[in-house]
Amino acid sequence: MSNMDHGSTAILEAPASRHWLNLERVRFYSLSMLLVYLVFMVLWAWESKGFTSDRVVRPGGDYSVFWSASYLVLKHSAAQVYDYASLKPVIMAFGAVKGDGNFYLPWLYPPTYLLLVLPLSLLPFAVSYVLFIFGTAAIYVTALFRILDLEDVPRHLLWLPVIAFPGVLEAAMIGQNALLTAGIAAWSLIQLRRRPVVAGMLIGVLSVKPQLAIVFPIAMIAAGEWKPFFVAAATALTMAALSIVLFGWQPFSVFLADGRSVAAHVLEQGERGWFSSPTVFAMMRTFGASVPAAYVAQLISAAFGIVVLVKVWRGQTPMALRVAVVAAATVLITPYLWFYELTWLGIAIAGMTVDCVRRGWMTGERELLAAAWLLPFFLGLNRLAEVPQFGPVVTLLLMAAILRRARQGIPEPGR
Repeated sequence: MSNMDHGSTAILEAPASRHWLNLERVRFYSLSMLLVYLVFMVLWAWESKGFTSDRVVRPGGDYSVFWSASYLVLKHSAAQVYDYASLKPVIMAFGAVKGDGNFYLPWLYPPTYLLLVLPLSLLPFAVSYVLFIFGTAAIYVTALFRILDLEDVPRHLLWLPVIAFPGVLEAAMIGQNALLTAGIAAWSLIQLRRRPVVAGMLIGVLSVKPQLAIVFPIAMIAAGEWKPFFVAAATALTMAALSIVLFGWQPFSVFLADGRSVAAHVLEQGERGWFSSPTVFAMMRTFGASVPAAYVAQLISAAFGIVVLVKVWRGQTPMALRVAVVAAATVLITPYLWFYELTWLGIAIAGMTVDCVRRGWMTGERELLAAAWLLPFFLGLNRLAEVPQFGPVVTLLLMAAILRRARQGIPEPGR
């Protein structure tokens, strides 16, 4: 058996001599990370003349797609959202990406996601962006605080590493929906035991981004959680039916027809994107693997992720580990994932931390969680550095660490 430290707050209160990653250092590293991002934002504001210049992308570049999609649906039709010739002029006219127009920001979501973004363009772009980020960040951060339910640790000691997590900061800067999807996922897992119907509804809402919802039904089946499983299916079908009623069948038809061409353009041949995509597929491509070989490697890693997921959810595993494995498996299984979606790793880190503090630390776990915490920062930088990346190695090790803890068979306190 691996070496374990059963101090209930070992990482949070241990003196520096016991381990290098104690509470004092966690807070120092978190403050340092916030300072790094603050300096970056100041330099960004300086270069863009207070975020007014069109020479560089301004904060909320990706949010431009969501706002513009809402604008087209409200002013014209949902089908035009999938026509890039119609979408791009709206982005250039109102969004945060202008310059010479040398960008590619298509709408890659199913029509059900239009139900969520529909009201966004009712407000001016800048106001809408700020409210969206703060609102979705509140959903995400409050969920992580609920997961980090450590009886012996005051909540005020935990907020800094959560707020300073690079996954939060990266998603906020570019205006992505990763705080929303990860927040919904986290709350669904929090509600699973006491409010299975609410949990199922939240899981159903995740169908707006199907590649991030795929592991939930597997986990529900493995655990025999049939009520949330069927509620999730009913919710997803209801959203699909509602979007057909509101927008017609054409958006679905275009979305399904364009799926293969988008995969080829964005995923298989999107060389610049590989360096910031934390997937096995992207990593293999950065090392020169062919498309078929990269897919095979992705399939093998996905199979490993599913096996671990089922193992954890079928056993008498603590809920914190179940939360962690769902989030980590989501990151590992899909071949289509970007650095800003590593908000999901924050869920896995929180779940692992809770289980480690409650049941004792094993060798190497602190270092692994630190690497996972830093991963969004590294991949954000790697958009420019473009060095072969190791993102999925961290996720694979995290899955292995979760499996190792699940196999220890140490009962959860109170069970």
